[in-house]
Amino acid sequence: MSNELSLIKSVTPQPTHKEKAIASAYIAQARQRYTRSTSDFEIDDEPQVSIAKDGAWVAAWVWVTQEEAGLSKERRTRSANI
Repeated sequence: MSNELSLIKSVTPQPTHKEKAIASAYIAQARQRYTRSTSDFEIDDEPQVSIAKDGAWVAAWVWVTQEEAGLSKERRTRSANI
């Protein structure tokens, strides 16, 4: 491990048990609300959670089709070969 990475890990505070419990509540609600009825939203096993005064942002993945993105058939074919 590089010295810089070691330094970053040593000064990055680990969340407390209470903070983990609060984040878990937000994650559970996000999963219930956004992922149960569709596969268009996915939430990682340990997503980033940014807690604010009145709620929290929970990181999620949102599926967008090529058609929804407005990509023509020609552009889709070229991008698939990247």
